[in-house]
Amino acid sequence: MGREAIKAANRVVIKLGTRVLTRKDNTLADSVLRSIVTQAARLAKRNKELIVVSSGAIALGLSRMHLEKRPADITVLQAAASLGQSRLMHAYENEFAKAGCETAQILLTYEDIQNRKRYLNIRNTIFALWSFGTIPIVNENDAVSFSEIRFGDNDLLAAYLANMIDADLLVLLTDIDGLYEKNPKDNPKSRLLSEIGRIDEHILDSAAGKGSAFSSGGMESKLKAARISTKAGIGAVIASGRSCDLEKLLGGDEIGTYFPPAVRKMRGKKRWIAFSPKTAGRIVIDSGGERAIVRNKKSLLPAGIREVFGSFPIGSNVSIENEAHTEIARGLSNFSSEEIRAIKGLNSKRIPQVLGSDTYFEEVIHRDNMVILE
Repeated sequence: MGREAIKAANRVVIKLGTRVLTRKDNTLADSVLRSIVTQAARLAKRNKELIVVSSGAIALGLSRMHLEKRPADITVLQAAASLGQSRLMHAYENEFAKAGCETAQILLTYEDIQNRKRYLNIRNTIFALWSFGTIPIVNENDAVSFSEIRFGDNDLLAAYLANMIDADLLVLLTDIDGLYEKNPKDNPKSRLLSEIGRIDEHILDSAAGKGSAFSSGGMESKLKAARISTKAGIGAVIASGRSCDLEKLLGGDEIGTYFPPAVRKMRGKKRWIAFSPKTAGRIVIDSGGERAIVRNKKSLLPAGIREVFGSFPIGSNVSIENEAHTEIARGLSNFSSEEIRAIKGLNSKRIPQVLGSDTYFEEVIHRDNMVILE
């Protein structure tokens, strides 16, 4: 199919990097923002459902604070995020208003996506905004989140958001035309790769490294985001935010690097289970348990469990690992971590005797609440 699938994309997440939206002095690149907003507005008027995930708040805040280097102090970064976010959103509102579109701000952390109830609330809010012809502008809530400033980036947030709203395409706009065979800064004759069918460890290793001094991402994080989306059945494109024509891109033109979906779309609760940013704990199973859930598509019973790591309550999303400690599945646990430790390795019929309850589940994780990973 190649890029034919892109032509049918109706629900699109567009992520804009810090270096796309800001100049070297960390001031806003007004002309770039205006161009992207104008294109997005035209697409929205053709009934495309769009979300813009925008970086740049910290860089704009540092500019307002007259700081030339990104500080290590978390409180200063939070202050910069607060100062920059208001300016960033003001710019979006002004430009989209000129283009005849309404916008709304949504600030998220990974915890919002990890928590099932908040996940559903955010999803429903986005659908309601679309019903009123509004384009949501999303960013991490850096002003209150410690770990997200230190380790997070909007590439991954955009991928998780694409999964959340069942998107058809993830577009990652950066300061480079796409993925090259080799670093084009060191190898000017390096060839741009138009399409990559599978993102393996070799490709990730070749792109390792951080972005600029004021951004938290880089090509590696974009490839990780593309891998998340393609594993969920959502195609991804990495392209230049300064030269990309979004209308031509969605029309199937060979712009940037395209990563086709690796599987059919996963929907509903199982999508959330599979692609939640974090799990509450880990369950290690033996070869018999692995065979039962992977090959025979059975539920996970206590008899197949060898070890439990972490402390978690009933209903938690946990990682299931084989004897080599490779994650092979995820699922919602019918027992707490302490209860699983007490019944691991046992026949299900012994659960009432060990836990002292006449009401119990036979399965630690039911097949309906489990996702087998690639």
